[in-house]
Amino acid sequence: MIRLSNEEREHLHKIIKQNNDVRVSREGDDWILEPLIPSEAIVVLDGLGGSGKSWLSIDLAFAIGQGTDFVGRYPVRKQGVVLYFTAEETPRRFVNRLDLITSADGDNENLYWISTLDEEYPYETSIFLKDGWRITKTKTADAIEFYINEYKPVLVILDSLINFYGLNENDTSEAKKFYELLTSWIKAYHCTFLLLHHQTKDSLRLSREDDGIFRGSIVFREQARQRITYKNIKFEDNGRTVTARKISIEKANYYSPMLEEFPRYLRWVDGKHIYDEQFEKKAREQEEARKRFQPKKIQGNNKQEKKTNDDSTNLTGKTF
Repeated sequence: MIRLSNEEREHLHKIIKQNNDVRVSREGDDWILEPLIPSEAIVVLDGLGGSGKSWLSIDLAFAIGQGTDFVGRYPVRKQGVVLYFTAEETPRRFVNRLDLITSADGDNENLYWISTLDEEYPYETSIFLKDGWRITKTKTADAIEFYINEYKPVLVILDSLINFYGLNENDTSEAKKFYELLTSWIKAYHCTFLLLHHQTKDSLRLSREDDGIFRGSIVFREQARQRITYKNIKFEDNGRTVTARKISIEKANYYSPMLEEFPRYLRWVDGKHIYDEQFEKKAREQEEARKRFQPKKIQGNNKQEKKTNDDSTNLTGKTF
């Protein structure tokens, strides 16, 4: 039996579309910043703790807020407000990062941020709390929605996912509940969420994996529309050991010809990512040379590595 009122049935008739329905708007853009940040979507940026994910996020926030091409190559299609929620930096440490980038890029009046480590922040950090079988939204969930409604951001950054999540990161049903809340905010406010996520420590040991080992429920990865990985690559440059910041797009549900340019190997100077063609060429060549000479993986040699593969927590290659 279909338990719908006449009003509900009428509404459902109104919203169903037929083929290329003329009622559907064709306006808008698939991207906020092409090809890294799609519009009205969930994006996951993951890498090892301390690798520089927060620096990249701030750099992207400045590009979107100021309407400037990221590293001079990747265009902002939708300039606007960025809301940054950090649960890992005190206000003093976070503003020090902003001071460094502002000295290079100038003011970004479209960036607003909150640290839940601020002594004046009145609530717990997590969006959900679980008591036995009962899962409830917290005041922080209300605070985030309040800020989104007030400031109308195009991008909301949660740094990091595990701090704001508050539930069992390996539980599929709980991960779905978290994503359902973000999706409801996307529908209501037409923003994108960028979630910073830590990879497992095994990613450091298994350094040959380009994308690292994803931590937590597969829902976080598979139901995101885009996955970006961030990794530090050391190589020799004129007799010195230097570090390139490798940005890979491991999953993309929206097409852009610029996707073919990734991975990118960038310099990082005073809080800024910089594209340098010769620097990238050396980093890429040396990483590829190392891979050619690495010993082949012996199946079953390491129980933890085998378990990781069995659990399908790592992802290789690009998906368009």
